[in-house]
Amino acid sequence: MEVAEVIKLVVVIAVIIISIVIKWRLEYAIFCSSLLLGVFYGVNSNLILKTFFLTLIDESTLRLVGIVILVYLFSGILNKIESLANLVSSLRGLFKDYRFIMAIVPALLGLIPMPAGAIFSAPMVKEVGEESGLTSEENTFINYWFRHIWEPILPLIPSLLLFITLLKVDIRDIVRIQFPLFITAVITGLIWEYKNLRPINRVVTKESILFNLKKLWLCIWPIIFILVLVMVVKIDILVSLVVVIFILWLVNIKRLNCISIKKIIRKSFDLEVLALVTGVMFFQKMLITSRAIEVIPGVFTRLSISIPILIFSVPLVIGVITGLSSATFGITIPLLLPIMMIKGEVNLYYAMLFFTGQFIGLMLSPLHLCLIVTRDYFKADLGQVYKMMAFPLVSIALVAFIQVIIHV
Repeated sequence: MEVAEVIKLVVVIAVIIISIVIKWRLEYAIFCSSLLLGVFYGVNSNLILKTFFLTLIDESTLRLVGIVILVYLFSGILNKIESLANLVSSLRGLFKDYRFIMAIVPALLGLIPMPAGAIFSAPMVKEVGEESGLTSEENTFINYWFRHIWEPILPLIPSLLLFITLLKVDIRDIVRIQFPLFITAVITGLIWEYKNLRPINRVVTKESILFNLKKLWLCIWPIIFILVLVMVVKIDILVSLVVVIFILWLVNIKRLNCISIKKIIRKSFDLEVLALVTGVMFFQKMLITSRAIEVIPGVFTRLSISIPILIFSVPLVIGVITGLSSATFGITIPLLLPIMMIKGEVNLYYAMLFFTGQFIGLMLSPLHLCLIVTRDYFKADLGQVYKMMAFPLVSIALVAFIQVIIHV
């Protein structure tokens, strides 16, 4: 019986993957897959409609849509006042190699925890990438990968906070154990860049450094301000975005007249992206309503496989299916917690292996919002992006397993 339930779920995910391969509109595929979940798992039509309606008015959906719109608006304003172009040109005046610039931009903005946040850095990555002759897929990989290098160690990232809360472990211990994952993510991302992208080095003079540092500050202060509001003052990201956008408007009121603002707002309401966001939230709610996802952990626990493989595989699979760390942790931690315990305490290396599995699952998930919005922004072939991620993700998995083999 469980095997049949798993097959149904595989078919649903296959619909999304096939649609990506044949380049069908992803928002249509996700909505169709959500309906297919209901049909396969016997959810009546009234409950499906109710779930869809609840998705539309759900606080998390509205919040996510609001953040996406505000990020587009913020990016549009920065573009209008030429902050994005000046940011890129100042970085070019400070660093010789454009490949390092492309890595540092999404990494810096990755410090700001927000859903679908990869869209924040995408315009700047595009600015450098297009001038350097990069493909849409290369731009997508760089923007997506370097934004997420902080996931294993940054305490302000909600997924890591939820992880340590559910496991009841010390954040300092987790950061220490998972620091090699962060280093591996940085190194493998840079290795991929320096191996696959042609070098274009510029001359950086000492005279230009001071000028470009000043220019960089004038461009980057709105982003730093958001970081301070979110991380230091502890103001919600939605409120922080509104505050900084308002200040930007006041500072540049002559350049941001009513006509300009109207054009930027119109561009901020990207209906395709909003449909994608809503579709993903609907799919995740249908996974819960249909109870389809609950069968996966049970199947894994009945298989005769080693504990490390089990701890790694279950969150990986759930991560791929849901595209959401909170769902992955909520479903799998209660099930796997008993086998992660040694002498009455959670083994930190098993915890690290668990986190690695869910991280890889989320990075591969076609429902991961950051991947969706980045791919949509650059109009990239997702299959090619997956190939680019293979080496870094496999390297991170190997580092995690080596640590477990050494210490457990």
